[in-house]
Amino acid sequence: MGAEAAGPPLSVAVIGHVNHGKTALVRALTGIETDRLAEEKARGLSITLGFAWRDYPSGTVDFLDAPGHEDFIRAMVMGTTGARAALLVVSATEGFGPQTREHLRVAQLLGLQAGIVAVTKADLLAEDAEAAIGAHIAAELDGSFLAGEPVVFCSALTGVGMDGLNDAVEALIKRSPAPAHAPGPILPVDRTFTVAGSGTVVTGTLQGGPLPADGAAVLMPSGKSVTLRQLQVHGQTVEAAAPGGRLAVALRGVSVDEAAPGEVLCAPESLAPSLLVDIELTLSPDSARPLKSGDELRVMWGARQDMAKVRVLDDGPLAPGGRGLAQLRIATPVAVFAGQRAILRRPSPAETIGGALVLDPVAPRLRGPVGARRDLLAAAAAGDLARIADQLAARDGGVLSMREAARLWRATADEARLALVGFEMLGPDLAAAPGAVTATRQAYLTRLAEAHLNMPTRAWAQIRAIRETFKRTTSVDLLDGVERRLVAEGEIRMSGGQVRLASHDPLAALSPDALARLRELEAQVRQGGAAPPDIGALARPGSEDAALVELLVDLGALIVLRNHALRQTLVFHITALDDALTNLRATFPPPTEFATGAARAALSTSRKFIVPILEFLDARGDTVRDGDVRRIV
Repeated sequence: MGAEAAGPPLSVAVIGHVNHGKTALVRALTGIETDRLAEEKARGLSITLGFAWRDYPSGTVDFLDAPGHEDFIRAMVMGTTGARAALLVVSATEGFGPQTREHLRVAQLLGLQAGIVAVTKADLLAEDAEAAIGAHIAAELDGSFLAGEPVVFCSALTGVGMDGLNDAVEALIKRSPAPAHAPGPILPVDRTFTVAGSGTVVTGTLQGGPLPADGAAVLMPSGKSVTLRQLQVHGQTVEAAAPGGRLAVALRGVSVDEAAPGEVLCAPESLAPSLLVDIELTLSPDSARPLKSGDELRVMWGARQDMAKVRVLDDGPLAPGGRGLAQLRIATPVAVFAGQRAILRRPSPAETIGGALVLDPVAPRLRGPVGARRDLLAAAAAGDLARIADQLAARDGGVLSMREAARLWRATADEARLALVGFEMLGPDLAAAPGAVTATRQAYLTRLAEAHLNMPTRAWAQIRAIRETFKRTTSVDLLDGVERRLVAEGEIRMSGGQVRLASHDPLAALSPDALARLRELEAQVRQGGAAPPDIGALARPGSEDAALVELLVDLGALIVLRNHALRQTLVFHITALDDALTNLRATFPPPTEFATGAARAALSTSRKFIVPILEFLDARGDTVRDGDVRRIV
């Protein structure tokens, strides 16, 4: 294949009013004609997004020639998405037009921070007109991201000022901000076509991270897995493409219809389809009316547009010129990422009303009060990881998902893990808030001690009962981690849904008479061997014998078994069951098989007892049943 991709290219959105000379200027800069369609050439205006490039000493610049006519605002948004700078084209003879202002507003709403102003058709100016036009342009730019940026008077026809414009572009390469964060390589598909020998080809401006030619990929939100056949940058095959520039990708395993514009080519699991997206929105001061919950909007992001209903999370409607938090409910699934910018338009009458910054691309459905959610999103909008982590931990009972915190912080999970000081990892993704493990550990030991104090003669407490006391305050994952730690430290014992302090001794709570009676009951059951007495008959009426038997069961000295056929509950001493196994092994040494009757005779007991005994040995793994016979393991 061809050469490796160089450093990140610079994508520059070429914007401005219709017929102000954008396409001619790009042609003069690059030698490339961006109007490809016959209709564009016949009408003398751009309809679709055009692409051209030029190599400068400091790097490559991709020029994205956006249509200037108001009917093609979607193509303009598509071209500006992924760009890191703007080249605003203003006609020297006409000045600012309506689309100049809208393009400038859209570029600012999409987060552009650097650029150049090219004043075209300068060859038509009188010698003394330049200063006045420059002052007019500066006034129009006041308050925008292009205020104070270079203004170059030039002519694509005569070449006047083109050297100065190229010098300004060279400087722009060095001072433009780095590509914005995205979760891996992200390619919003803006064109799809077929090429003989290559199959389906998609193009777009690559964002996020580098895309290797041998990487796995998927189209979202459809979820269609694809194989990358070839990558091309400016007609040259590359092994990897750097983010920030234009890219063409030949795909295997997908048709043109399945890879339609609006799909996003990305690494598996980097994006997820969603119908709910939380945003920070900025409403234009020129909006005709406030934005209220339930309003329908057209959302333009990446290379797609979607209809959505908005829920404003602040109190009351958002006034023109205001900024607030909101949730978008999208009509069909979308795949976007935190930090992605969007343009918001009203469908009727059509107007650009503002912009949005995606805060959570896979937002939960909002029910009830939204105060806590609003606080979390405010922390995300501010880029405050500590506040994000605290809000998540408060919401989720002391723990947080590192992936969720990183998504809201617009970084990787590893970066979030390094930045969060004091959080304790409970697993690959789960972290506990500072002090949460220590506090929960102490609370668990205290509540278990209280359970023993309330029932001192019980050896165990029910795990479910202990956990129920944490239900409203503490995450199940945090409890799991604390229990594992307490077991490992030897502080508690856990068995069969029960838990106890390792230091708990229920016998110490018995009076001398009760302890003597306990030993008496245990001896009576043990003496019965494989045919124990009825435990109910042994208990004295009105005594605490039943509680003492429960304690012996808790301690594992007595085993409660069930004869299901006779619907009887039987109580054996553990030594009787161990002795039964010893006798059976001596009588039927492995691999000798034996039937139930033979076992009954060997143990000198009745069917009432032999069936529960054998079922117990089966369950403990001492014997294996095969039909009507068994054998010792």
